Amino acid sequence: MSQGDPADGAPSARPVARPWKGLDTSQMPVFIGYDQVERMIAALLETAASWQPDEVVGIARGGLVPAAMAAGMLALPLSFVGHDPATGAVTWIGPPASGRRILLVDDCCSSGITLHRTRTALCDDGRDCLTLVVVHDPDTVRHLPDLSYPMRALFRLPWERGEATPTGRAAKASGSRGEPGAEAPFVGLGLDETLLAKLATGLDRHAAGDGLPRVPPKRAVLISGLAAAERTRIAASLAATPYRSLPLECRPEPIGGDKHSVARFKAETATRWGCTHFIECDAEQAIEISGHAPHLIVTWWPAESGRGWTVGAAAQRDDAAVVPAAAT
Repeated sequence: MSQGDPADGAPSARPVARPWKGLDTSQMPVFIGYDQVERMIAALLETAASWQPDEVVGIARGGLVPAAMAAGMLALPLSFVGHDPATGAVTWIGPPASGRRILLVDDCCSSGITLHRTRTALCDDGRDCLTLVVVHDPDTVRHLPDLSYPMRALFRLPWERGEATPTGRAAKASGSRGEPGAEAPFVGLGLDETLLAKLATGLDRHAAGDGLPRVPPKRAVLISGLAAAERTRIAASLAATPYRSLPLECRPEPIGGDKHSVARFKAETATRWGCTHFIECDAEQAIEISGHAPHLIVTWWPAESGRGWTVGAAAQRDDAAVVPAAAT
């Protein structure tokens, strides 16, 4: 946890010009879920409470959830501000905060510029500010928050999933917000013999998309556990379906065809593409994909029922690999 002196403002680290780590999609991010965010904030609030803030202000959009959590735990009023990265302007969303001692909350800091500009604007308006951020990247941050956890690994928060999509990464790389839909869901669809068999029946019905998992036509990728040598057969099976124009990733030959290897391949490939969601027909693989890549929203879609079930999982420790300590 970093701590600055709220009376003097947050300390500044030496600026580091580095690209956002999320542009490298070969990395599997550390996913920080809602429950973990809440626990991390709760641990920081003991120090924040001793400063005796009289209101919590969240920076939209990322600070909305953490600020609401902090305000709830402290039983304080809650207000929100917006920051325009193009102009640096800071504006209130709704009525301005009435408090003078402000706990300013955001979700994360890469450079810290948003937090710094917002804090400066509030202080210039006659308010005192203590800044709280869930996590910051010590390799790139220029303005350290008063209260935060450092994390050098690539991290991802639930409301940040869209930043990793192809259009979301492009917007990040350009330094712009991009189009409003730039961070819209991007879906990976697991394509194996089960789904191919369903496609082979009722092609007239499937041509309209009936009875199939629905995916956004320009924001999806097919990820198959079938070997690359099967690509021609797969393409022929897809020709009369809504999936025919989607990009197709097949399992490279060096990767085994067993379910465990295929599930890991699908999780890693979906992460590389920047998927936010994944749809899988095989229940065991759906569970494993969710465990390998908890940043994905995974749906098990049994072909026989045509109804999806959102799943979540965490892998158990391999007890066979655990060596008990010697008795003394």
